Amino acid sequence: MSLTDRIIFSTPALKVGVFRCTADDARFRDSGAIENHIVVFPRTGVWICHEGSRPFVADPHVATVYNRGQRYTRTPLGHDGDRSDWFSVNPDLALAIAQDVGGCVTDDPDRPFQAEYLPVSPGLYAMQRRVVQLIESGADPLQVEELALAVVSAAIRGPQGRAQMAPNGTPASASHHDLAMRCRAELARQLFEPLDLTTLATRLEVSPWHLCRVFKEQTGTTIHAYRRDLRLRAALERLDPSTGGISRLAHQCGFSSHSHFTAAFRRLFGFTPSAGWAPVGIRH
Repeated sequence: MSLTDRIIFSTPALKVGVFRCTADDARFRDSGAIENHIVVFPRTGVWICHEGSRPFVADPHVATVYNRGQRYTRTPLGHDGDRSDWFSVNPDLALAIAQDVGGCVTDDPDRPFQAEYLPVSPGLYAMQRRVVQLIESGADPLQVEELALAVVSAAIRGPQGRAQMAPNGTPASASHHDLAMRCRAELARQLFEPLDLTTLATRLEVSPWHLCRVFKEQTGTTIHAYRRDLRLRAALERLDPSTGGISRLAHQCGFSSHSHFTAAFRRLFGFTPSAGWAPVGIRH
């Protein structure tokens, strides 16, 4: 099948699932309204547009957020389609989490989550991957449920310690936001391909200086650092210490050596590729 949406863990409080859809599937653009209050962690890059809102790039740097009944469309960035893992909570829990982190829309309790997408720290990215790994290994359901709820809460809270809204504002800020999104789309589309700044800026029809300045303004980091982080997050998904292959991963991610890759990986996630999964906890 070219579309699968499979629940891998379920309790009355929450569900965890995996979603996979190829770009050529007829349901790729519109796979229907969201059935639950849900936080999604993308594995690939796609354009997402909530009904009545502005499109944004959903890649492993962010979590996408949906209230029950939310309609949206997606547009492919490459041939990988949409691969993501999702965490859904029941309405009472969604409201409680939103109220706790300051993200509740008080005049509409059926839509507790305000943000359309939120930045995901390296620690949170590793932790939600850890939850999926625990489920696949048959871990204690209580441990899984507790960690999964912590993941949802941390994602909604965001790295600034409070719920966040999707960006908007003046025409100039909107233009800068769109440019940064289009740049992120180009990076996701050719994640492991060589790409120089002049070529990237030409594709986006801006000067290299303007692109660098706006990207840093909008994301808080450089284009190179953003892509390096994105490649390392992709490496985490492919990591299997039992079979080795770390040097191969290092090469795929554009690192000159095993040691350079290992050092960068440890700085980002707090543990080395050969050590396996990190201890439980969220490191922002």
